[in-house]
Amino acid sequence: MNNIWIFRNGGTSIECTSFPFAYRSMWYALKKNAEAGRSNEEMIKHLLIISPVKDRYGQKKVYDYDDATTMATAQGLLGADGQINSREFKRK
Repeated sequence: MNNIWIFRNGGTSIECTSFPFAYRSMWYALKKNAEAGRSNEEMIKHLLIISPVKDRYGQKKVYDYDDATTMATAQGLLGADGQINSREFKRK
């Protein structure tokens, strides 16, 4: 089974070994965009994380920014302040 999570930022795809690393790539892409002085609303529309796990119809599960953030918060990857919880990343 292919266990590669894919972070897709528009036309660019990055292969990651797990959801936490795919989410961290998404988070840093948004951070770089904000540091460059650009609006994140337009960028958020193009951010996706594609899971290696398929649903009951045989399609790979795709997480948009809101779904991925909800999942990251549930896993403890984000702190209460919305920042990356680096201790959790060291465990995963």
